[in-house]
Amino acid sequence: MQKKLLTIASALLLTTAVAGTASARDGWYAAVRGGITNSNLNDVDDNATDTAAIDFDNVWMMSGAVGYRYSYFRAELEYSYRDEHSEEYDEGMSGTKFGATNLMLNGYIDFLPNYVVSPYISAGIGWSQIELETFSTVGGGKTSRSVDSDNFTWSLGAGATIRINKCLNFDAGYRYIDMGDIENANVNAHEVYFGLRYTF
Repeated sequence: MQKKLLTIASALLLTTAVAGTASARDGWYAAVRGGITNSNLNDVDDNATDTAAIDFDNVWMMSGAVGYRYSYFRAELEYSYRDEHSEEYDEGMSGTKFGATNLMLNGYIDFLPNYVVSPYISAGIGWSQIELETFSTVGGGKTSRSVDSDNFTWSLGAGATIRINKCLNFDAGYRYIDMGDIENANVNAHEVYFGLRYTF
């Protein structure tokens, strides 16, 4: 039994070693991702406003990216879209709706780019278009107020890549995104995503 376990372990190590010697392809790549995002509006100056201190429910996000990989490094341009967040209060008498899209320039460091599994870290800067609507019902009439903002945005993240073959990779990761301020609230999001990346 011990010999069988030793043989299996040796085979796994050999497989990993062989994978480690086969270089992953450098060059241009395209990536698609999807996952869950959780956005928050937090007080900027502790002001009591309708837009402050709101933790929205999780919604889906999708993104597409085009980038270039060289050895341990990747750089890409990514566009992200998120489903609209919505929160209601007082049995639907009032509420807040929130939506955001991002255009980001992301950088990655792959620690083991030529192995089957490679952890990575990421950082990004870019632009967000934010839309915020608050509504309330008073005396049988509904009133609403909408604002939008174009903000500088930054992100930090980490994850892991699983190599399917020399060109195709499966990515999974987490990132924190700060989308700047809108009125008296700071907008940020926590995202968990999965995706495929193909190097041409």
